[in-house]
Amino acid sequence: MPQFGMVCSAIARSCHDSNPEMKQKVSNFASQLAQAHSERVGQFFKTTVEGLTVNLGHQHSKVRKVTLRGLQEVVCARNAEPFLNGSIPVLRQIMNDRSQDVRINFYNVIKHWMTKMEIMSLRSYESHFILFLLNGIADENQDIAQGCVSFLEEHGKRMKEALQALGEEDAN
Repeated sequence: MPQFGMVCSAIARSCHDSNPEMKQKVSNFASQLAQAHSERVGQFFKTTVEGLTVNLGHQHSKVRKVTLRGLQEVVCARNAEPFLNGSIPVLRQIMNDRSQDVRINFYNVIKHWMTKMEIMSLRSYESHFILFLLNGIADENQDIAQGCVSFLEEHGKRMKEALQALGEEDAN
């Protein structure tokens, strides 16, 4: 386990490299690490999430897109969800990014988190995610807008079923 801590620390330091290609490689590596070891590595991702979040403000849209994809998997690693807390203000800015491709990736990431996160973590971020999706309904790109509407409808049904399974909601 300690090796994951050292690797995640190195990833976080590499996020601050000035080379845009390195920022993209770091995001891809973090994503692959999260997918390969999601049960064991999440607890070490605090500084990685912070470093990736900083890269969401990069001037190149390609860096922002790849960083979002990296965060998509990193945040869903077991025990990494709480580290998303400090990223919410930056995500609010990204949802209105001037690049349509970045916005498309942003909404895909939000949808991924809402379907893959542990239910207890999802419940703590759900209000933010729903506000992001409601903002997406007004996006100038009709695919984004329609995708947000249909996802919100599906999510409502999914959450009702999940809460019923947990015994927290009546089956009415």
